[in-house]
Amino acid sequence: MTRMKFLGTMEEKIEFVRAKIISIGDELLIGQVVNTNAAWLGNMLTKNGFKVDAVLTIGDCESEIINALDVCSDAEVVIMTGGLGPTEDDRTKQTLCRYFDTELEFNQEAYDNMLSIFALRGDEMSERNRGQAYVPKSCRCIVNDYGTAPCMWFEKEGTVFVSMPGVPMEMMLSFEDDILPMLLSQFKSIPYMSRVIMVEGIGESFLADKIMRWEESLPDFLSLAYLPKPGLVRLRLDGRHKDKEMLRDTINKEVEKLVEIVGDNIYGFDDMPMSRLVLDVLRQKGMTLATAESCTGGKIASMITSNAGCSDVYKGTVVSYATEVKENLLGVNKADVERYGVVSCEVAEQMAEGARRTMNADYGLSTTGVAGPGGGTDAVPVGTVCIAVAGPNGVVSKRHSFGNNREYNIERASIVALNMLRNELAF
Repeated sequence: MTRMKFLGTMEEKIEFVRAKIISIGDELLIGQVVNTNAAWLGNMLTKNGFKVDAVLTIGDCESEIINALDVCSDAEVVIMTGGLGPTEDDRTKQTLCRYFDTELEFNQEAYDNMLSIFALRGDEMSERNRGQAYVPKSCRCIVNDYGTAPCMWFEKEGTVFVSMPGVPMEMMLSFEDDILPMLLSQFKSIPYMSRVIMVEGIGESFLADKIMRWEESLPDFLSLAYLPKPGLVRLRLDGRHKDKEMLRDTINKEVEKLVEIVGDNIYGFDDMPMSRLVLDVLRQKGMTLATAESCTGGKIASMITSNAGCSDVYKGTVVSYATEVKENLLGVNKADVERYGVVSCEVAEQMAEGARRTMNADYGLSTTGVAGPGGGTDAVPVGTVCIAVAGPNGVVSKRHSFGNNREYNIERASIVALNMLRNELAF
């Protein structure tokens, strides 16, 4: 069964391989567990040239599973995760037997694999676990080297169905080691490429207006997506084309045009975190950083320390939530607190200088504000944040007004603060 889609010019027909993802588990539906499997699989399939056009999340119910299989059967590839455990609520195997008109049979290879896993753990295998060695007779059983539930490969009327464990690490490793190579050997996919451009300091609608003519002139086989986050917008430029080299060159040339239009508001590419960019610049300059956070409560420090190897340039933080901590640890002048208020550029500047001095760093970065939902006044409403950067060339500060949502204010203030530091490092 062949499916076609027009890509590029109308004269050029390009085949692509469609894929759909089915995630099984009541825990996914009620929000007890976040469906990271679908996101990861969507990314992996797309990067390898498959066209993911549907993701279904369903419960551990036989009728729902069968209905999902029917709905997805028009694709070349259907990837299923979940429902392969040893307990009564795991119904995927039995349902697959019904759907493919087959029955369970004992698989010695799967059983031997389970024995070795339990031996390594120093545990005894229960009868429930032994039951996981039974797989549908008509499937190709693919031993899971990382867990007790094997993967199962079915083919029906031109569609490949793959059932995989729901445990994320087991699923990911099995997919990379076994399933993906098998898919790539069976299907010839159309090359897919993408670039992500990180933009700060321009709202989504203003950015769209600024780059409208450029976007309208993009080749037919490229598309642009706007992915806003607090404090920044990610632009994803992607496309598919049978000529891989031409696709790569075209994307790169279009990104160059975009850089000329947007300028310094572009701070990075391919989902590079602002924190990593700042650390890289500090490293290049041979300089160090210390932070002092009030309203952001350590968020900036968390962003920085999520990058491996940051200890060579990052000294640490003082979460100076209380006024007395600002005064006693960071040296903020009490008279200035009384005169200007704790949420002020004057206090933010002293916090940045205090962090720099206390931790013997080249740069100090500080935040003080009202994250919300309470604590605001007419003079200092919720969402007011003052940010300061102290460095070898002095100290700069700026007052911002963000919004009423606490989580949003913390996230955005942290991004804006890091970008303010980035701009200062440019001099």
